[in-house]
Amino acid sequence: MFRTSVPVTAEAFLDRDDALRRLTDLLAALRAGAPSWLCILGPRKVGKTSLLLELARRTTDPSVLFVVLDVFETMPVSVELFRRYAIRVVDAAFSREVGVSLEAVADRPVDYRGALQRSERFAALPAPVRADVLELPEHIMNDPFLRVCLELPERIAEALGVAILVAVDEFQELGVPLPGGRDGELLPLIRSVWQRHRRVAYVISGSARTMLLELVTKEHSPFFQHFSLMELGPFSQEDGIRLLLTNAPEGRRIRPDLAERAVDLLGGHPFYLQLFGETLTAQPPPYDEGSLKEAVQELLFSRSGRLALYFENEFDRLVGRSTYLAATLSALSEGPLRLGQLARATHAQTGATVRSLERLGDAVVHDESGEYRLADATFGLWLRWRRPGGTVVPMKVVGDEAEQAAAEYLALTGFELVYQSRASRGAFDLLATRGPHQLGVQVKRSPLPVRFTAPEWARMVAEGKRLNWHWIVAAVTPPPEGKPLPPRPPRRPQIFGERVIMLDPRKVRSTGKGVRLGEPAAIDNLLLWLDGQASIRTGREAP
Repeated sequence: MFRTSVPVTAEAFLDRDDALRRLTDLLAALRAGAPSWLCILGPRKVGKTSLLLELARRTTDPSVLFVVLDVFETMPVSVELFRRYAIRVVDAAFSREVGVSLEAVADRPVDYRGALQRSERFAALPAPVRADVLELPEHIMNDPFLRVCLELPERIAEALGVAILVAVDEFQELGVPLPGGRDGELLPLIRSVWQRHRRVAYVISGSARTMLLELVTKEHSPFFQHFSLMELGPFSQEDGIRLLLTNAPEGRRIRPDLAERAVDLLGGHPFYLQLFGETLTAQPPPYDEGSLKEAVQELLFSRSGRLALYFENEFDRLVGRSTYLAATLSALSEGPLRLGQLARATHAQTGATVRSLERLGDAVVHDESGEYRLADATFGLWLRWRRPGGTVVPMKVVGDEAEQAAAEYLALTGFELVYQSRASRGAFDLLATRGPHQLGVQVKRSPLPVRFTAPEWARMVAEGKRLNWHWIVAAVTPPPEGKPLPPRPPRRPQIFGERVIMLDPRKVRSTGKGVRLGEPAAIDNLLLWLDGQASIRTGREAP
């Protein structure tokens, strides 16, 4: 099954073979008494925690303990994090023996201490270590006790004859002053304690790439040259497709060609693909091109879509109330730009543009070619969609050539919304809205006249009445190969080298086997036609 709210492990874990080998080598060095430190760089939800949990699952050696901690587990972030850190080490060391989670009962100190007293391993600890462990839930978090919490993993590992791998995610957040700690002294303290440990190895990670890199690579940092680096990026196309194919629930399999299209559209970020797979397989099978369009619309191009909401939060985090930052992201959503081009696009001075780019941080990448681009292309798609007039974007990325042309025509005509609707599984391909009016559109790639069977036509008529939509047929006529386009009526746009002709269904003509619409049914001015249809429906005189 697709997993979007919990880390992925066991049979659902894919790819990352190189990363697992790197971590396995780190464990081997730790067992040999030569611990090393590793920094994992990767965007949010790319699978850093899943990687560490999968390593723990695959490690069957009982003499190796794993402790995984996210800095954001304590909000707001404060030095209280290190109390939880120490208690989690205790939990990893003794919970299996006592049969209860010591971290879960730590908020009830009497139960916590009572559970520990049942452990023979705990009783074998040196008395000072036992005393510190028992005081963890209630001791005031002052400077001496902060050092006790940091030193506890090594003291427990030495007393029990085990090795401990500690992983801290979003570690860069510890680089700023924390409530309850002294400014600028926390990281040097952590470094000074960790570097004396011989039975504990440390893995840190985070999504704020620039901040994390500065912590581990800059000469002024207390961690300069203490960590080796490992990148954890999106899946390759092959592994992204495999994720969608292997995680689909039984009886709701995804066709390989649809999985490939999804990866081409959303990229290889595993979280995005998990969301897509979950959205697609929530529909009844079998899955076809219409299913893919509907899932993408619901997930990304919808105000309530799960990926759209994720990007909305990311946008708010990056921009806040700054119109300059919002304009910078909007301009870059169209593609890479040089600094001068970006300044012109945002109507800002070059210096102000540089400051905006600095504030956007890892959301923007500066290429070796000198161009700036968004780090996440899928985020860029969402930004383009939410811009004024951007509702045509879904058709540009998931529609076929004819649907793209028809959607562009409608957008240029002034329709506020053009998107792949749920009704696409029925009679109409598109829904366009203008004010209170809803317009169903059936797209036909065909020269005039376009033809329909009697059942096809009857279905559109019935669907239009049921949904209370006005509706038309959009004929997208490709030019004859090697010949120029024939003249087109005035006011009728020409899009992408094709003639897009809107046809009035009232001017249909019957044939022996069905119906057809020819040049006499062409609508020269769609807006006036729509006003006329509204007048007929309400019984008022057309303007």
